[in-house]
Amino acid sequence: MPKKFKRGAADRKRRAGSKKARKRDSERHERKARRPNAKVVGKRGGKPRRAKPEREEARAEEGAPLRETPQGKPYTKRQKTAAELGVESRGGLRLPVVAIVGRPNVGKSSLFNRLAGSRISIEDPRPGTTRDRISTPVRIRTEEGMLRVVELFDTAGIGVVDEQRVNEHVHEQINNAVASADVVILLVDVHDGPTGLDREAAMMLRRAGRKVVLVANKADDAAHDKLADHFYEFGLGDPVTCSAKGARKMKQVAAAVCKLLPPKTDAETMEPPELLLAIVGRRNVGKSTLVNALAEDERVIASELEGTTRDSVDVRFTYDGKTFVAIDTAGVRKRSTLQHSVEFFSQSRSFRAVRRASVAVLMLDAREPITKIDQQLVELAVREAKPVIIAVNKWDLVKGHTTGSFTDYLRRKLHAIDFAPVVYLSAKNRENVFELLEVARDLHAQAGRRMGTGELNRVVMGAYDRHHPQPRKSKLGRIYYATQVETYPPKVVVFVNDPELFPENWRRYLLHQLQQDSDFPEVPIRLKFKARTHVVL
Repeated sequence: MPKKFKRGAADRKRRAGSKKARKRDSERHERKARRPNAKVVGKRGGKPRRAKPEREEARAEEGAPLRETPQGKPYTKRQKTAAELGVESRGGLRLPVVAIVGRPNVGKSSLFNRLAGSRISIEDPRPGTTRDRISTPVRIRTEEGMLRVVELFDTAGIGVVDEQRVNEHVHEQINNAVASADVVILLVDVHDGPTGLDREAAMMLRRAGRKVVLVANKADDAAHDKLADHFYEFGLGDPVTCSAKGARKMKQVAAAVCKLLPPKTDAETMEPPELLLAIVGRRNVGKSTLVNALAEDERVIASELEGTTRDSVDVRFTYDGKTFVAIDTAGVRKRSTLQHSVEFFSQSRSFRAVRRASVAVLMLDAREPITKIDQQLVELAVREAKPVIIAVNKWDLVKGHTTGSFTDYLRRKLHAIDFAPVVYLSAKNRENVFELLEVARDLHAQAGRRMGTGELNRVVMGAYDRHHPQPRKSKLGRIYYATQVETYPPKVVVFVNDPELFPENWRRYLLHQLQQDSDFPEVPIRLKFKARTHVVL
């Protein structure tokens, strides 16, 4: 090493022995030595976990028996309020709820996507494509131009289900959507006229006593509007004609809905949630069960039948006075085994959920080995620089393994995220479910931290002194300084004499050192080497 580099290293070594540096190192060692309980394993640091809210304790003290589904999962047949269905907002207020119902293939998902302004729900001519209650906040305007914000639900078709084993669950989701709605849009096909299933849906809504807007879809031009006169027999008022595909008369549909909405409240300010939690993994690992456990309601269909979830469903819920969104996704499988377009779009939405999430949860079945699909999901999360939690579900069914040995196995198989925390849980028994949420909050806080330039340079220069890159073409790579330029995720720019003098293996070494000694040890860090430009004055 040249003499001037040795002199600089000696100065940094002398500063490292100062009282302030010893205190900083002591705190870092204490953070690394701290370990959570046996159920949650990982290199977590920082503040201790918060206690669970009192609502869980009160619920346990009540001891009220819960009705169970055929798969042994607790649920309630019909919910009385939207707050119980995961659409509660701050301060006990909630957004007005608008549900779209109707028989299959009348264009419910098309209308939902058109009002939402995004392709959220899968559109396909196959009956029974939509199964869960898909929801999203939507802005609509009255005839006078006043802006209203509602929670819009897309539901499955009434009367036809492609899988008999989920028939009960699908109809339960429809009933819950109607029970929680302030306004229901009954969607019919203007060309088919009134059918038996349309009459059945209208009768159900009259019995429920909900405010109904009758919308006749697929009226692509004005000549089709007169066909809607046949629907007056339902006794639900004047039908509104529209074309969801052609975006025709959408303003009239929105204005008709606004007329029946309750008065505007402060809940419609649309405060963003604290974080978005994307739950991804292979089929049948318990993703939907975990979402229901977080929402404390049968918000999505959880079944032993593989491939039950098709859409990516955003579920809003409150915890510790904060609003969160859990994204339930379809199970990922090999692309060569996808059978039709619905499965392809389901998988694409699962990948998109990772990209738009704040924290990704990789769900694993403790009884199954790690597969290539799990590794591909890890690669996607690392490429998008998303904080990852490895959630090992069904741990209560595992015999003969300890959390320590299983964690070592995960570190070997998923070495790309060996820094990620591991949570052992049982979503069905609701064990460590909210501990998982606390870990997610910690990771989200880590991703938003900004490290001081002085402390960051001490870590970078210390790593450089311990192991500097090999010279190339008789030229040694030099680091001038480093600075953090972004958060969510943290991005560090290192100014050097020539970026080509720092090979990929040394960059990985520096990244590893940053994760060990920085303020964000459990989240991915983006690292960029940049040549320092010389400014001529």
